[in-house]
Amino acid sequence: MQTMKNIEKKISENLNEIFDSKPASGHRERFAVKLSTWQKPKQKSFTLYLKYIAAAAAVVIAFLVLKTENIENGNTATNEIHIAEVKQYYKMRLHDEIDATKELLKNIDEQYRNEILSDIKLMEIDGNKIPSALDDERKAALIVSIYRRKIASLHSLQNNLLAYNK
Repeated sequence: MQTMKNIEKKISENLNEIFDSKPASGHRERFAVKLSTWQKPKQKSFTLYLKYIAAAAAVVIAFLVLKTENIENGNTATNEIHIAEVKQYYKMRLHDEIDATKELLKNIDEQYRNEILSDIKLMEIDGNKIPSALDDERKAALIVSIYRRKIASLHSLQNNLLAYNK
């Protein structure tokens, strides 16, 4: 309590000096420099966040490509047509999302845009080998699962790009 009384006493004694004085020369310039340094990390943190997203997308793609097995012959022609239709449908949806993402990437720095585009190219590679031991329903479910993960990754990236562009 004694310290508080001392502080209050000093303030009351120097009241005119505190409130009537003008800031020292160069105060505004020093404040502007400090303010600009506080604002810069926001952009760096977002670009770092974009790098993490791109790296995560690359890891997911690598996992999906490495996890699947080589396709073996043995399917009937009608089953292959059904599987091909499912694959074609989701491939078309994936390309629509890729196009939307590329449109949003136009407002990003070229270095980061190129990194993300290279990850998207990895996503486009159709290395999804489906094990022939699976029945048709499971093959279709696997294709749907793979493409939905890719599309979900693109949606997440699109949301982050929209937030960055605001």
